[in-house]
Order: sequence, then C-alpha cells, then structure tokens
Amino acid sequence: MAGTIARELKQQKPFSSAEEEVLVGLQIATSRVMEPWTNFLKSTAELTLSQYNVLRILRGSHPTRLTCGDIVERMIARDPDVTRLLDRLERSGLVSRVRSRSDRRVVEVGITPKGLDLLKTLDPAVDRMPRVMLGHLGPARLRVLARLLEAVLKRLGNFP
Repeated sequence: MAGTIARELKQQKPFSSAEEEVLVGLQIATSRVMEPWTNFLKSTAELTLSQYNVLRILRGSHPTRLTCGDIVERMIARDPDVTRLLDRLERSGLVSRVRSRSDRRVVEVGITPKGLDLLKTLDPAVDRMPRVMLGHLGPARLRVLARLLEAVLKRLGNFP
C-alpha cells in the first residue's frame, strides 16, 4: 500500500506515520468504492446515501416505527440533521411520521409502502454492488480485510 496512496494523492513527502497513511488509505478506498453507488442512487432513485441508509433501517424495523434517536444510532454515517433528511423522505412519500401515543413529545418514523417498493427495486443492485467492487479480492483476502476492519472498530481510540 505504501506507494499507492501517495501516488493517488500525487504526494511527494512521506506520511508522518503508518497510522496516518492507513487512515488516508481507508478514506480514499471508501470514497472510490462508494462513489459509483452514490451516483447510482442519485440517478436511479433520487436518494442520497444517508436517505437510502435511513430507508434500509426503517425496512429492517418494519412494521415497528423508530424514533429519530434510534435511527441516528443505527446509521452508518451519522447525519447531524436527521430531521431535515426525514422531511425530504416524507415529502417524497417514502416515510411517515406520527406522534408517540405514550409521549407526545416523541416522533416515531416508519417506512411507507412506497418506500418499501422503492427498496425492492434497488435490491438487485444492492446484492450486485459489493461483488462488483470487492469481488476481485477473493474469499481469503475478504476474510482478512473483514477481520482487520472488525479489529479497528472494536478498539477505536478516543480523539481529541
């Protein structure tokens, strides 16, 4: 990986540490892997990654509705403005919101039939995308990568 990341960035100076190089490598890899998916969602379904993630979360809990806090906890990339994101999804008819019966201050969100139908049309691409983007690694290297990512996530340091 040593030269690839620096070449990708057209960087002349070495990284200050192996950790910095790997962190930048993770950022580049994530960006390059997700870019085609982001473009696909935008052109096919007029969705952002965060909107798609929320719809998947709500489908997973369906028919149970979730609070905004529950949704944020389950998101891959935490969006600081979930309320606005939900506004857009509601205007599109993909989610609905209701006040909780037990606590009127709490808003519960559920996916609509239109939202379920949209996800169903995207499912074949969802199944295909990881194989297209990462299948070249092969089963053994994918297992190694999965174990390394698991180790990273288990022991993240605190910053600052």
